[in-house]
Amino acid sequence: MTWLFGRRREAIADRRRERPDVSGDYVLGESEAEISRLNFQHYMFRFAFGTDYSSAIKAPHNILDVASGTGRWAREMARRFPRANVVGFDINRDLLEVSLAEGLEVVPENCVFVPGDALQRFPFEDGSFDFAMARACSSFVPAAQWPQVISEMIRVTRPGGWIEVRDFGLAQSTNAALNELTVKFALLAQARGLHPGAGPFLGQYFTATRLRDVQVNNLLVRSGSAQGTRAGQLGLTDYLALLERFTPIVERARLDSAEHWQMLLSQARSETRTYSDSQYVEVELTAAYGRR
Repeated sequence: MTWLFGRRREAIADRRRERPDVSGDYVLGESEAEISRLNFQHYMFRFAFGTDYSSAIKAPHNILDVASGTGRWAREMARRFPRANVVGFDINRDLLEVSLAEGLEVVPENCVFVPGDALQRFPFEDGSFDFAMARACSSFVPAAQWPQVISEMIRVTRPGGWIEVRDFGLAQSTNAALNELTVKFALLAQARGLHPGAGPFLGQYFTATRLRDVQVNNLLVRSGSAQGTRAGQLGLTDYLALLERFTPIVERARLDSAEHWQMLLSQARSETRTYSDSQYVEVELTAAYGRR
């Protein structure tokens, strides 16, 4: 992969470079608010599972971050494994560029980002990586294409290497406003052919492959109650921010008016700040992984 790292600065900084041929850009945009939301997801998984990966990797040489988003996971893995080459690819280069624009974080020399569409054949040769990770891809992977995405992760991973997918299920709550938002969000996702949350399906996708040593870890995190956790609170913050970002999409789909959707969001935010057993939100996080 020497050629990738020789062109690393071009891959993240040359805005004039031709974008990949895709059907559309990231539906949620590239704002600082969206970058913050994705960072909430990153730390939610870390605090919930206690680490940034669950696979039994020890000294990987090449690591792949599928749909790398802001690139935070890839950068941190590059620092954790300074002798490894870490490659992130994503359809939306702008999201990465906005994330790096403030210049607060230097991209490690062993980390590179390249453009690519996770719903197409990955732009890498067979067996290129020791470890391939995909996280929180429910928002763009159609339910019918999950087996294809996992198959591509397996293809680009060497025999004996690991693949891992982390995602979440649909939020459950005692809050009426949040439940109404969740029902409409689920309808919107299903109308687009998406899982509202792919977590509950990862086990069946992994066991349908020829991966060895498959493990599926499910963890319920809660916020807004005495049993709430830091991961649960980050999950709630991420979820409310996601619902906020979906306001114009919900209105275009005629599932709700923007005014009523915003009213429900305001009510849900207010009521879920109450730390009591009668007001809580919980979501199941899943980490599925196996060895090729």
